[in-house]
Parts: sequence; C-alpha cells; structure tokens
Amino acid sequence: MGKSSEQFSQYFEYTTPVRKIIYITNTVEEFHCQIRKVTKIKGAFTNDMSLLKLIYLATRNIEKKWTAPLHKWSLTIQ
Repeated sequence: MGKSSEQFSQYFEYTTPVRKIIYITNTVEEFHCQIRKVTKIKGAFTNDMSLLKLIYLATRNIEKKWTAPLHKWSLTIQ
C-alpha cells in the first residue's frame, strides 16, 4: 500500500462524527468549489478585471459562512 492509501485508511478509524467534521472543515476545497460554481455559470469573461470582481464578490459571500460554528461540534469534541 502506498502512503496515501494508508492515510486514507486511517481516516476510517475515526468515529463517524469526527469523520464528518474532517470532511466539512476542508475549507480550501469548499472555497474552490464555490468559486468554480460561480465562474462556471458565467462562462466567458470580457477581461481579467471582470473575473477578479466576480471572485471578490463570491469570496465576500463565502466568508459569511466561515463565522458559523461547526455542526454538532460539542458532541464530536467529547
């Protein structure tokens, strides 16, 4: 088994609530997914500045979600 396979197998050794928290807190991937969703809908951009403005506005909307507490964190931390 390769190193990545071993690390992935270790993931399943955690309890279900902990695995859910690990999955949910993958902030970089979630951010990337949200940006991709916004830019994919638009399609083509007239220039780089229009793309940057769209990413800026999407980032502002995404940041609002970052202040929310994690779902069932108190149960998981126990």
